[in-house]
Amino acid sequence: MFLLFMLVFILFTGLPPTRVLLFVIINTLMVGISEELMCRGILFHGASSSFGTWRAVWITAVIFGAAHILNGFITGDFGSSIVQALFAFMFGFWTVALRVRLHTIIPGIIIHWVWDCVGFLTNSSRAIAMLYFEPVLFLYGLWLLRDNSLFRV
Repeated sequence: MFLLFMLVFILFTGLPPTRVLLFVIINTLMVGISEELMCRGILFHGASSSFGTWRAVWITAVIFGAAHILNGFITGDFGSSIVQALFAFMFGFWTVALRVRLHTIIPGIIIHWVWDCVGFLTNSSRAIAMLYFEPVLFLYGLWLLRDNSLFRV
């Protein structure tokens, strides 16, 4: 619902030029696919077969968050990249929880794509609202993983 609200808000406040819009849509789609396949596909599968589901959830969420610190090399702002890493960890925890509950990464790919796309299409003040929503997603991820049978190590 939150993403739908943000999309409607973007439509009413104006879209960027078509060329920019297409670039953002394609770029964020590729990021969503690659990051989900890497973290919630390959890495989660390997970690869960070696360490169990519960540990694999934490391992993949931490690695996903930590990878976002590397953005500091691009921007030169490591303070912001550490904050981004924290929020990416929370988002990653939620998407791996979805992967565990749904037994597929497809919803994670779609949500990741739309989340990133909306984040790029909003101005910085609206994108900050998305950051405040990520702790809620983290808590929702914990709720999704409440079934004790998932936590066998």
